[in-house]
Amino acid sequence: MRHIRVLALVPALSLALPLTVAAVAPSAARFPEKRPPAEISPGLKDKLERYLEAKGLAPEEYVASKFADYDIVFLGEHHFIKHDAEFVQALIPALYRRGVTDLAIEFGCYELQAEADALVTAETYDENRARRLVFQWGSYWPYVEYLGLYRAAWELNRVLAPGAPKFRIVGLDYRPRWDRLEEKMSRKRLLKRVFVKGGRDRHMADVVIREFVKKGRKALVYAGQYHASTRFPFPVYDFKRKMVTGFDAHTMGQLIYRIIRGRAFNICLHYPWETVEGPKSFDYPVGGAVDALMKEIGPRRVGFDVKGSPFGRLTAPKAVYSRGRPRFFFEDFCDGYVFQKPFAEYEGCAVDPLFITDENLAEAIAFLPNAEIKKKIFTKAQFLAKFRWDADFRRLYPDLE
Repeated sequence: MRHIRVLALVPALSLALPLTVAAVAPSAARFPEKRPPAEISPGLKDKLERYLEAKGLAPEEYVASKFADYDIVFLGEHHFIKHDAEFVQALIPALYRRGVTDLAIEFGCYELQAEADALVTAETYDENRARRLVFQWGSYWPYVEYLGLYRAAWELNRVLAPGAPKFRIVGLDYRPRWDRLEEKMSRKRLLKRVFVKGGRDRHMADVVIREFVKKGRKALVYAGQYHASTRFPFPVYDFKRKMVTGFDAHTMGQLIYRIIRGRAFNICLHYPWETVEGPKSFDYPVGGAVDALMKEIGPRRVGFDVKGSPFGRLTAPKAVYSRGRPRFFFEDFCDGYVFQKPFAEYEGCAVDPLFITDENLAEAIAFLPNAEIKKKIFTKAQFLAKFRWDADFRRLYPDLE
């Protein structure tokens, strides 16, 4: 996952910038030859396959089933992957059938909660209100599939029996004052001028506590895996010196876990892992074991436990995640996992062409969390091309099959 380290601000905006829509058109010539995952031994394959046959569930059923034993389930993603956000949309009815009426998301502002509640309970769906809610969190998030979360909740609420509890989407975050961002800012000035409500993870954790933990309500919390992680301190890796310089143990999920302990559960969605070979070097997670297994037995949509299962003892010797600790196992990283398809079939999220307008373009640019990028975008077409480019999975990971 690509995160700015200071306070894990947002997924990092690349300094590279396609200046025309044509610049981001797919091209077969730019994709290198595919690199298959490393093979796994027949013994390990058989052990993992037997476990999936006995314990694996359809992803929707797997996530929803965890609320029988846990109050807060954190669902962590890479960001910008089309089928991940669509999966969460499909989860909404499954959650409701389990008595869970709250989906908490990183991609919304808590101070706009009244608007979010009004949107998903209205007689008529208002697509523009959904756009405003996401825009006020991040003008850099013009993606159709995330907007669709609100529509999915509205569609469920429309068919509920009179008097039945309504399903809610709760925004956890706030909008930092990115319009005050300067190219060179000290940490003290950044905190004072931009992060006016403090660190994002602390803010999101406080909302989870206020809205769910203290009220005894169950909730699915959907965020980047960095924020969703409950038990795993992330190593801060210096690629130049090839060493870990510290650990980040203050993510939203970790802050909540320290309060409710065994009532929290973290499920990770399948995405490439960064390696120690460089800041843009990625590989299959856990040494390719999951991808190799699915290649052998035939890809299937499945959710399964990592902690306490044969998957839990898988390792990742090249991954940044494995550095700075005497040993690393998959079960250190997350409690559960969802695999939906091989990387060759991944698509980036679609950009909503109506997200940026003549009226909000200046504000959209002003609130980008990258001071250099702000100076390079002048038109709606450039803006949308930039974020279509950011979500291009094949550009980011061209050699994974």
